[in-house]
Parts: sequence; structure tokens; C-alpha cells
Amino acid sequence: ELSEIRGDLHAHTDWSDGHDSLERMVQAAIARGYEYLVISDHSPSLTVARGLTPERLREQRRRIDELNQRYAPFRILQGAEVNIHPDGSLDYPDDVLAALDVVIASVHSAFDLPEERMTERVIRALANPHVDLLGHPTGRLLDSRLPYAIDLDAVLDAAAAFGVAIEVNGQPDRLDLPDIWVQRAIQRGILIACNSDAHSTRQLENMRWSVATARRGWAETRHVLNTRPLSDVLAWLERHREARRTSEDGGAAR
Repeated sequence: ELSEIRGDLHAHTDWSDGHDSLERMVQAAIARGYEYLVISDHSPSLTVARGLTPERLREQRRRIDELNQRYAPFRILQGAEVNIHPDGSLDYPDDVLAALDVVIASVHSAFDLPEERMTERVIRALANPHVDLLGHPTGRLLDSRLPYAIDLDAVLDAAAAFGVAIEVNGQPDRLDLPDIWVQRAIQRGILIACNSDAHSTRQLENMRWSVATARRGWAETRHVLNTRPLSDVLAWLERHREARRTSEDGGAAR
């Protein structure tokens, strides 16, 4: 149910292509009864969206720290929606990614790659140990852009193997992950994140479309990451990152 959502894991501010300030987004999230909000402005290669350089990201972190003191116990997490380059690399170096609370990896360019290359691109991004969520996995825009060619079964297999959560994007022209694939994701044990992808305080309301899409895919409360309280979400993020570090260290040792 919409009432079970404890926080939004994907929201933009006027630091990149959002319309409202960080503080206004926080106030609107609190008004909705949320416990937490992930600010996930764009990474720098998406210049049309005024993506944040590492320097501006550090400035934003200082502002988030100030607001966390002011609005406690509500919690603002600093994330980023990080562009996946055509070769599968990410738009920030690993040291920048490691400093973020939440990393959402998304495709925002080169939509016309052949299926095999697009699939390899996304799977390589999921293999990065700092990635927590995959954003709008098909890239579709309803009535204006078809999904890009991608083997979603292979992508979901990789997400399950790497422990990466999958977004159900509530933007009305996205509704992405589609409901059929939501079901296939939860059958693999993948956690779903119901997100608004809000670019304004008003668009936080997009959460209802995300929840509706997840429900159509037979998602239950236990399948959705952000039905959990803040302490559980933070614990999941820590376990996820630690498991990836352990896996990477083990691979290096071998």
C-alpha cells in the first residue's frame, strides 16, 4: 500500500535539473510522513541536466549535513543518479561513488546500441561494487520512446547475483520497471525500490504510480526496500556494500 512507503530513494533538486530547493524537497517529504529521502541529482556527463561535478557534490553534502541537523530525526541521504557510459563504466570515479550514501546507476545516452552491447553495458555497471540500485531499467518513455534493446533476463540475473535493487520508476511516462518484469525480479529474490523520480515537490506524488506498478507485478510489502524503516534501509545498504567489498577482495586474492 502507498501508506507503507517510508521514504523515497530517488529525487532531484535544483542542484541539477529539479525545480525545487533541497530544503523544500525535504519539507515536502516530511509532510508526506516519510522518515527519509535520498537526494539523487545527476552526474556531470548529463550536461543538459546540470549534472554535479565532484566539487559540487561535496558542497551539496555540506548542505545536506546542515539540513540533517535541522530536521532530525528525519534523514536525508546523499545519493546520485550516475550515468552509465556506453562501455559500462560509471560517471564518477570509485572514490566519489564510495562517499555517497546511495548510488543509482541509469542509462541516459546512446540508446541505440545493439542488444548484446546494451546488455553488457548495464551488467558491467551492476558489477561495480558501489552500485546499489538500477534506475529505470528499460529506458522507455511511454508514447515517445520505445525501450532500448536489452536482454532483461540477463540483467535481472546479474542484479540478483550482485545484490542490486531494481527501481520501479513512478514518473507517469516511465512506469519502469514494467509490471511483468517486476514479477520476474521478485521471483529471483531481487529487492524492488518504489521511487518517484521527483523533479519537484509536487512530483513526489509519483510514488502512487510506482506502487501501483509494483502491485501489478505482484510485489508485496516484503519485496520493497523502502517499506522498511530507516534503520533497516541503512543496514541493508551496509550489508550490500560489505558483501561487495568482500567479494571483490576474495576475487583479488584468487
